[in-house]
Amino acid sequence: MRRSLFLLLLLGSLAMAQGPAKRYSNPLPLPNYPLHVNADGKGIDFQTTADPTVIQFKGKWYLFPSNGMAWVSPDLVNWEYHQVTLPGVNGVFWAPTVWEYQGWLYLTGNNAGLYRAKEPFGPWELVGPFRDASGKPFEFFDPMVFVDDDQRVYAYYAGGAGKGIYGVELDGADLTRFKGEPLHFFKYEPSHVWERYGDRNEVTTVSWMEGPWMTKHGGRYYLQYSAPGTEWKTYAVGLYTAGKPLGPFVYDARSPILHDRHGLINGTAHHSVVAGPGGTWWVFYTILYRNHHRFERRIAMDPVGWDEQGRMVMAGPSETPQWAPGVKARPWTGNDAGSIPLTIDKFEFAASSAAPGRDASYAIDNNVRTWWQAAAGDKQPWLQVDLLQEFTIDASRILFSDDLLDAAKGVVPAPYQYRVEASVDGRTWATVVDKTANTVERNIEYDEIAPVKGRYVRLVVTGAAKGLPVGVIEFTVFGK
Repeated sequence: MRRSLFLLLLLGSLAMAQGPAKRYSNPLPLPNYPLHVNADGKGIDFQTTADPTVIQFKGKWYLFPSNGMAWVSPDLVNWEYHQVTLPGVNGVFWAPTVWEYQGWLYLTGNNAGLYRAKEPFGPWELVGPFRDASGKPFEFFDPMVFVDDDQRVYAYYAGGAGKGIYGVELDGADLTRFKGEPLHFFKYEPSHVWERYGDRNEVTTVSWMEGPWMTKHGGRYYLQYSAPGTEWKTYAVGLYTAGKPLGPFVYDARSPILHDRHGLINGTAHHSVVAGPGGTWWVFYTILYRNHHRFERRIAMDPVGWDEQGRMVMAGPSETPQWAPGVKARPWTGNDAGSIPLTIDKFEFAASSAAPGRDASYAIDNNVRTWWQAAAGDKQPWLQVDLLQEFTIDASRILFSDDLLDAAKGVVPAPYQYRVEASVDGRTWATVVDKTANTVERNIEYDEIAPVKGRYVRLVVTGAAKGLPVGVIEFTVFGK
């Protein structure tokens, strides 16, 4: 037993010294996922964010999503939160889009005017409301603004429901003004089965098309969009292409090019595409949780590329450890880091306790709509899984539940403290992740583990938000 434990610790320390290449896993473990309070006036509080725009600015990347802005990263993997304040805006700002033009950063969103700043975190100033070519006020829904190589500026937006996607050129001398009349590019097409409403695309009469995003590559214009609605697992990204920024656009029959694979990650759309480290491209997109509210969502990312025919490819959604941006030259052709999930649906498990209806099996069923919850009074909850044979363990992912958040009563998100342990025999344990002193608030945690041998794994929660029951949506250990 002692020799096994010694070898386990030795292998871990040697792997740590070698410094394995950086990896990431979806959903992204952003710190400070925003708290949405009193949703629909029904007293429901939950953490959520969606509709991400990511831009590169002065060597760093900035993430601007709905319901909370913004985050900054040096590498698209490690993110830090900074609060952004907009003049005249109280509360939530939906579907922000940000772009750089003539020495300024500009920002707009749903039913919002135009803002500008010199730096991503501000201070931001209001430029004014948008107006059409006749001078009449105009409010965008899900806008995206694209600056072409010739510095002409175009806005793309959704018409609502199944009306589809529109575009218009903006006046480069005054970005609040339209330069001409908007063009209607396309609308809901029932023969595109994936655009139909519902979790089985069964409602043929309804769709919700939104979230346009323009990417230019090799002289072609790739207009992406989202359907049939962010509350459905079938939410996905479609594609039209053109030789000019305002079309005419041709449907890509491969659509959707990013969609649910019937696993943990679903509802994959309303996104942005950005150039990342090493000249690679990445898509940041919304994913669906829907535990407490139909619009409860998180953020994920995966590689983007172009195949030999010049067609846009989105290599996702991924659910296992992936190589970080900049590690591989062509990540869209295969970016999986080779570690498989080891805990999913294992039937030999145990827990310190379980609240009624919140059994421990729900923490390993690969489903974001179920969760294990420790019983009231459990002072140090733990969850243990038998992997059924010995593996080399190299990463873990924890999706913590935020059930029963109540800002009015002071029950708000706070850092989780925990440790992950491994054992070859179920009796002698080694700590492989130690976050018992963690001070960063995350409801998603992804931890690299110096490779160790183990058949048994255990999650021990040592601290949580005051008044919040300890719950785990998913505890996934990866390895080989």
